[in-house]
Amino acid sequence: MSHVNLVMHSLAWLCIAFSPSVLFAKPYQRNFESVLGTSLELLFEADSAESAQRIERVALAEIDRLALILSSWDANSELMRWQSQTPAPTRLSQELTEVLRRAEYWRSATHGAFEVRAGHLTQLWRQGTVPSDAARRKLVRQFAAQPYSVSNEGLTTRYSSLSINLDGLAKGYLLDAVCREMERQFPELRTFTINLGGDLRKLGHEPLAIAISDPQHPHENAETVDRFSVDHPVAMATSGGYRRFVEIDHHKHSHIVDPRTGLPASNVLSSTVLAPNAMDADALATALSVLSPKASLELVNSLDATECLLILSDGCHLASAGWPSSAATMQNRLIAIEDTQKPQSGLIVHFTLERATGGRYRRPYVAIWLEDTDGFPVKTALLWMQTEQPGPRWHRDLTRWYRSDRTRKLIEKEDLIGTISSATRGPGEYSAHFDGTDNNGHPLQPGKYTLCLEVAREHGTYQIIREPIEWKNEAIDKRELKGNVEMSHVSLQYIPVGSKSASPQDVSVQ
Repeated sequence: MSHVNLVMHSLAWLCIAFSPSVLFAKPYQRNFESVLGTSLELLFEADSAESAQRIERVALAEIDRLALILSSWDANSELMRWQSQTPAPTRLSQELTEVLRRAEYWRSATHGAFEVRAGHLTQLWRQGTVPSDAARRKLVRQFAAQPYSVSNEGLTTRYSSLSINLDGLAKGYLLDAVCREMERQFPELRTFTINLGGDLRKLGHEPLAIAISDPQHPHENAETVDRFSVDHPVAMATSGGYRRFVEIDHHKHSHIVDPRTGLPASNVLSSTVLAPNAMDADALATALSVLSPKASLELVNSLDATECLLILSDGCHLASAGWPSSAATMQNRLIAIEDTQKPQSGLIVHFTLERATGGRYRRPYVAIWLEDTDGFPVKTALLWMQTEQPGPRWHRDLTRWYRSDRTRKLIEKEDLIGTISSATRGPGEYSAHFDGTDNNGHPLQPGKYTLCLEVAREHGTYQIIREPIEWKNEAIDKRELKGNVEMSHVSLQYIPVGSKSASPQDVSVQ
């Protein structure tokens, strides 16, 4: 997978739950930002706060250690220093050698669909114009040659002048390494899950519930395409170009480029892989984004304990033979294009959570809702807060939402914190969707409303955006709103029911 500059929600959303904790053990959730340029989540059980802190320190220390070896973004990492030297047989660290060996294995196994030099093609497409056939083919021809070799004695020799980027499987290797450290230093640990930028690795046999987001409806409060639970150690990775793309002459191209052709991959919107280890899941998810669906399924079905779910650009969902879906999901594996590509009606709100300056920081609490002319909150579309250990807190910092919601509860008698709230998110681009109903599922009456976006961050700032809108059967073209230090690039668009307008697209990520 490519380097993740956004948060873990660029390509797959995860809902994670633990079964009741065992005697003396309590569940802990730890979230960090700016970890290798993305977000980190740790979920585990520990018998004390001191034990939880030790687990946290060990995980972060292992991540920092491996970043000094594998990072493609740090000029002083072992990987980058090796590439700056004159090519010659070199004894590299065990960690870097292992990742290089596996990268070459997947390059061969996928017939070039996985390629550690593919970043050069991405750069070619980001120059603002469609690359010429000659420039594209010149790069592709260079990929035919082996980039390096590792001898039986463990010496690595680089052949290609093109730079090597290991982001497509180094993150997975890092997750595996953290889990190995957990098993070595904390053998009593019953359950542990690490989620880095959307890729995860799980230890233990406690049930883990996973939800796969719909790439065609990627709003934060949209329905998921699949939900399932796993009760064994597993790794999962997702890749896809539906959230990130390159725009040239008002035409959007996937940021994932097929190394075999030099053209943006367009058949697969997202690929999710379950595998025994995260490094292989990471590499496979990348390769399946450019392989044909037939080749992808044949490859995955030939591998032990490995499964995949592909969501294609024509709306079809394809899964490998052992994908762990419910019976209902299995019956709806293929979805007709007429049902999946209807323009989505309603109010769509796009926004970006800004990255605070400095190092790792607290995630913000966010509420997005509609008020009527009396200030009554008729619909809350999105509510993010700390929902674990010791439970919902700081929601009072969302002062306007909290005050108006207390009034709402006197009438509607339903606690939205327990029904629609979800975990906080890190920096990145998001969207929320109002489908035209109120909190009770009744149609909103035509009239004037106020869109509210409220953000509060512990040790940070409080911000609120209020924008009047009129809900009627007339389209509202994309409207940019004034942002703030916590939330920027805010826009709204309204598509009436039955409109033939194209579905709104996520904003470009350069």
